[in-house]
Formats: sequence, structure tokens, C-alpha cells
Amino acid sequence: MASWRALLRGDPLPWLLERRDAAVRAGTLELIEDRSGRDPELRDAKARAMSSPPISTILKRQYADGTWGEDYYSPKYTGSHWEMLLLVEYGADGSDPRVRRGARQMIETVLSKHETPGWMGDHGVSCFFGNLLRYLCHAGFGSDERIEWIVARLVRDSKVYESACSINADLPCAWGYARLLWGLAGLPAQSRTREVERTLRRGTEWLLSYKLERGAYPTGTDPSHLWRSANFPLFYQADVLFVLRVLAEVEALSDPRAAGAIAWLLSRQDERGRWPGRAPFLDRMPAKSDPDKWITLQVAQVLKSAFPEDG
Repeated sequence: MASWRALLRGDPLPWLLERRDAAVRAGTLELIEDRSGRDPELRDAKARAMSSPPISTILKRQYADGTWGEDYYSPKYTGSHWEMLLLVEYGADGSDPRVRRGARQMIETVLSKHETPGWMGDHGVSCFFGNLLRYLCHAGFGSDERIEWIVARLVRDSKVYESACSINADLPCAWGYARLLWGLAGLPAQSRTREVERTLRRGTEWLLSYKLERGAYPTGTDPSHLWRSANFPLFYQADVLFVLRVLAEVEALSDPRAAGAIAWLLSRQDERGRWPGRAPFLDRMPAKSDPDKWITLQVAQVLKSAFPEDG
């Protein structure tokens, strides 16, 4: 099997390792070069990432109580829920007190609302709960008994409803299912019950039932304009790259049904081995970043999982 590096038209690593983009550099050192937590370069990059944009921009906007405003969801995409999601995507230190304070506030907020009438009702919005679980796990709350109902809800959303959602005319939702798996995949090993493992397998099979590279839309009809482009960051949405990231986490990229999407992804690189991307929601975000770098880093991680190097 060819090494993933042999599939590139150029070497993007020097660009990804530029010191001026500390968060991208930290992600590249950790996820692509497999540096250990004791590595001085990685430790330095992670420390600088926490004190540099875009992470520092988000954390400076946080209130003392751990929130980013009165409403946890609105406005898009600067409320607490979205900022916590971005901190995960930018690789913020989950043990940082500010990140943990934000996660703790979201646990308390959602606990106070999950039994009230409205859009948090019986099922649906798997995208919200999958994202929520992901950043709670990232902040170290993956074994907290207060989040067990979130896990149970996601399992039920898969087993009973196939991630159907009222916002999506009660049809199964590819975006929601991808986010559902992303959340469950973030659980620590000791919290992965048999039901969680079954759900991960069930959801993987569901996603692979699509011709991913051709497009999947929440309604299952016309593909979203986002699907067949590389976007960063995304929030409740998903595209081909995001689904491949999820499949990498559940170790499913060796499935032949993923090959078309991987080939589609490879075809989009430029002559330098970089991936151009889009930032469709950048105008709503105070924390700016270079989507091309983040997308290239994510692609490298997917390819590394799909085509492991010898040795």
C-alpha cells in the first residue's frame, strides 16, 4: 500500500509548521508527526496556540462565568455552544480552566432545558447533541454522570430514528448522523458501552451507504452546495471531508465504499500538495483563521489514517 505522502503533489508540512500559525503547527506536530506530549516543540506550540488567535480571540470574549453571552445558542456563531465547538476544532487545551468552565456551564445549561418542550424534545437535532458531547469530552467530562443522558439520546436517535429531525421534515439527516458519530467517537474508552459501540458501527454503515463523493444532503434529495467543497470551520453542517474525518476516527477508511470519496479528495489538491478551501461563515465569527491550512491539516490526517506509513 502506498504511503499517504507518496500521494501528494508537493510537501505541505513546512507550510503547516510555520511558527506564525501556532495552532496549526501544534496540530501538525501532534497529529501528523506523532510528537509525544513531552516533546519541547509541541509543548511550545501548544502554549503559544492558547495565547494566539484564533484561540485567544475566543477566550478573551468569554465572561467570568464561563459563558459567551446570555444565550448559549444565539447568535450564530458566537454563542457559547459555537465557541466551545470552535475551541475543539482549533485544538485548544481541554484541561485549560477556561475551556473546562465553558463546558461546565453548557452541562448546567442543557440540563436545565432538556426536559422542557421545544426543539430539545424527544429526538432530533443530533447535530447539536453530537457537537455538545464532543466538546464536553474534549474538556474532560466524558465520564461525568451528568452527560449520560446525552449519550443515551444519541444512541436512541440512531437506533430508533436514524437521526431523523423535525427541522429536516422528520427525515434521516446525513449532517446530523455525522455529528452524532463525531460526538460518540470522542468518548473515553471506559465510557464506550456496548450500545455506544453498536451505534458507532450502525452509524458508520449508514454513512457509507451514501456515494459520499456524489453528495448527501440532509433531506436525501439535492446535495447541499457545501457537501462537495472543503469548508472550515463548519458547525452543524457536514461535507465530504468532515465525514471522512469521522470515518477515520472509527477506523472505517479501509472500507472500499470510502475509496471514491478519498479519490475525490485527492483530486482537489494543488501542485504544492495543499488543499484550497472555503470559510462560508467567516463573516459571522470574530476569530479568523486560514481555512486552507486547517483543511490541509485535516486532509493530511485523513490520508494518514487511510494509508498508514510502513514501519
